[in-house]
Amino acid sequence: MKSPRRHGPPAGQRRPRSRGDRGRRALTALLAAGCVGVAGWLHPHWVPAPGPGGDDLPAARVLPAEAPAPAGAVRPDPAAPVPGAAAVAAAVDPALAGAPAGRRSVLVADALTGTPLLERDPDVPLVPASNQKLVTALSLLTHADPRQRLRTTVVQGQEPGTVVLVAGGDTLLSPGRSDPDAVLGRAGVRTLAEDTARALAERGAGGPGTVRWDASLFTGPALNGAWAAGDVAAGQIGPVAPMAFWSHRVPAGEGSSAARPADAARGVAEVFAAELAARLAAHGVPAPVPGVEPGRAPEGAAELAAVESAPLGEQAGLMLRDSDNHLAEVLSRLAARAADRPASIAGGRAAAAEALEAHGVGTAGVELSDASGMSLGNRIPARALEQVVRAMVTDPTGALVPGARALPVAGGSGTLADRFDEDAERPGRGLARAKTGTLNSVVSLGGHVTTDGGRLLTFSVLLNEVTDPAAARDAVDRAVAALARL
Repeated sequence: MKSPRRHGPPAGQRRPRSRGDRGRRALTALLAAGCVGVAGWLHPHWVPAPGPGGDDLPAARVLPAEAPAPAGAVRPDPAAPVPGAAAVAAAVDPALAGAPAGRRSVLVADALTGTPLLERDPDVPLVPASNQKLVTALSLLTHADPRQRLRTTVVQGQEPGTVVLVAGGDTLLSPGRSDPDAVLGRAGVRTLAEDTARALAERGAGGPGTVRWDASLFTGPALNGAWAAGDVAAGQIGPVAPMAFWSHRVPAGEGSSAARPADAARGVAEVFAAELAARLAAHGVPAPVPGVEPGRAPEGAAELAAVESAPLGEQAGLMLRDSDNHLAEVLSRLAARAADRPASIAGGRAAAAEALEAHGVGTAGVELSDASGMSLGNRIPARALEQVVRAMVTDPTGALVPGARALPVAGGSGTLADRFDEDAERPGRGLARAKTGTLNSVVSLGGHVTTDGGRLLTFSVLLNEVTDPAAARDAVDRAVAALARL
């Protein structure tokens, strides 16, 4: 098997930060002298506004979010006490006893040593829902450079009067101007059209009569047959293209609507064509709006203009924080391409399996059906998901850190912003980061939490055959909050 690519940050270089990162308050660090560990770097606790009850979140015990990556092999602080297995069981079992679920798979471990502290059917493979995105993030950050930016380009067409819009995998495009401070909308089609019009005007060329779009980057079916027709109809998931606005949403005014495009790549081409005509007119080159049609870029075609996406690490962060299904499927294909596999559904599955093996994650019982977790055909045990999280937490190269740092903060960000809001759950606020997962009969949560004693724990909780998802989520939140009190 070919060794996966690993990309750590250059010495002294900071990881790219999303817009949300800049709005967070830097917090104090509590680190033993000479014992700066990776847990401090990738597990920043931040304090949002006080919760509904006016309670402040716990003070931080680790490095702030903007801390630069440590060089070399690093580990969580070994000086913090490890909770005993009996204490962990006494904290977690009563909370999960109230979860209305027919099946469960649970594992809590010490992040530093990997020692299991609580096991409840941890090797039973269950449907993970959106916890599948943890595997997708691991695959992307294993195979691709998290600093890589995706280029959407315009090249000269083979025939006179044609240009080709070439998809580069950026599905977070904006129809407006590029926004250097954004993840969603970092690259804008209006900016691309302006630069293209300028290049054509400088060449003395007239406006093109045809804009072709090249979406050949991705191969195979755009729609995974494992997805429920109802989920596709509801827009929860749908066909995936290598070029789209707003993560496969239809532009509406200054933002996006909830509607999903029938053909995302064509939609980008149509907006680009209209913008190009308007920008050419501003350069004194009146031209009608070009027609659009699919096509391929000629080999060695001259590039006229390009825009670049946010780095892949930031895109992975957005995917994990917002649980973006379409983006997960896109990043899976990009991971496959980085692993020299076809950028397809099957290629993404193969790249993910390779990443699991590369990090020593047990694959017994693992079945990968999609990248987003929308398929009920996915199967993975809690032990494997805990190992995925622990791989991110303890990775000595720092390449996996964007995944661990981007997980939603309990009671503070992403899909956990409105959780951990009851009295028994509040102790976990600001101290846990985890990926959520919910389907009709599935509730899951996988991530890491710092105990009151300062020890970093990793955990995975999978509940299937759930009869009351809200009650199940509360039970899981209480269990994680109980870990934070240890």
